[in-house]
Amino acid sequence: MEIIEITSTQNDLVKYSVKLQNSKFRKSQKLIFADGQKTIEGFINDGIVFEYFFCKKDNILSKKVKTKKLIYVTDEILKKITTTKSPSDVAGIIKEKEIDRNIFYKLDKIALLENIKDAGNLGTIIRSAVAFGIDGIILFDECVDLFNSKTIRATAQNIFKIPIITTKDINFIKNLKKTHKFISTVVDSKNDLFKYNFSDKFVLAFGSESNGLSTKIVELSDEKLSIFMENNVESINLAICASIVFALTKINR
Repeated sequence: MEIIEITSTQNDLVKYSVKLQNSKFRKSQKLIFADGQKTIEGFINDGIVFEYFFCKKDNILSKKVKTKKLIYVTDEILKKITTTKSPSDVAGIIKEKEIDRNIFYKLDKIALLENIKDAGNLGTIIRSAVAFGIDGIILFDECVDLFNSKTIRATAQNIFKIPIITTKDINFIKNLKKTHKFISTVVDSKNDLFKYNFSDKFVLAFGSESNGLSTKIVELSDEKLSIFMENNVESINLAICASIVFALTKINR
């Protein structure tokens, strides 16, 4: 492990870290920027190896972290590079892991999220998916960046616990129908999701917060299911909806 000390906000590595907060640039570098004491501590406990780890000299996590380069920085630098409203005490850069999408054919329980735009919703959905035993997640079409800092924080350190891929390849989705039952959550089905038995290998699809699932996804459905609500409630938050359904996949199986 190399130890470096940086005191200037004009340092190239500091500027580079700030640029990683831009989704397009981050994806081009295949790197992930993460911050927040709780988030980083969770990654350390899971054995995640950092490319760069930024903190002050007195931060206790510097004694626990696995990193290629340990960077001691000032409060001013942490304020510049971190994304939280109150500057974080620690931050890190992680190499994005390549995931072979073919492993999804072998998974039993898959969630497909189409055109999810809200980073907080995505993070909460991932957290619930891990909690209720979903085996993998597919982000289809134009979803918010999986490694948006808000998404990472909302997962509560669970973002690396199951395979998650991003794709626009509809043929890959269609091929999953050869091995999995395709279930779409919609608002206008007469089939009650609470009564469905999730006994088969499945792909469970959720649409965007504003528009729901696209026609091309709904047309693939073997089953279309709805949550029937009472007291004239028309809709619930997408992350809450997904969490309820994920729990049902454990109960009704």
